[in-house]
Amino acid sequence: MRKIDKIELNFGKPESGWLPTEFKYAEFELNFDASDVPKIPTDLLCECLISTLKGIESKMYWFLEPGYYMFELIPNGKKIELLISNSNVLNEKRKGIYKISGDFESIILPLFRSLKKFDTLEFKDNDWEKINEIELNKLTELIKERKNCLQQSIRNNA
Repeated sequence: MRKIDKIELNFGKPESGWLPTEFKYAEFELNFDASDVPKIPTDLLCECLISTLKGIESKMYWFLEPGYYMFELIPNGKKIELLISNSNVLNEKRKGIYKISGDFESIILPLFRSLKKFDTLEFKDNDWEKINEIELNKLTELIKERKNCLQQSIRNNA
């Protein structure tokens, strides 16, 4: 049986508004320091996952000052595509650099778990803001609902 690749998203300890970030999938890897200006990317990722779980296409930015990486999540039934693009300047046309096709378990769950793990880290308020608690709780509930639906579906098909 073929091993299914899963996303790995690891965060280092934030310092002075910069978050060391490592993204891996199969042979693809990105390492960058994300900025919390103009918006906090960990909050944006949380909001993006909520939208995706509701079946809505969404995107979020990892700000690099001056450029960015953009993650676009496109749900299509049980399948989800993650498109990664970047630009060296905010107003410049971005270029696609990687595309991942997967599902809830290979895309959404690993990103969610990364946010939950990051939420347990201790750091100073002026280094980075904690993830919006209301949004993270909303995401956690949606994840639980989806897991329950998947387990129910497995039981029904057994």
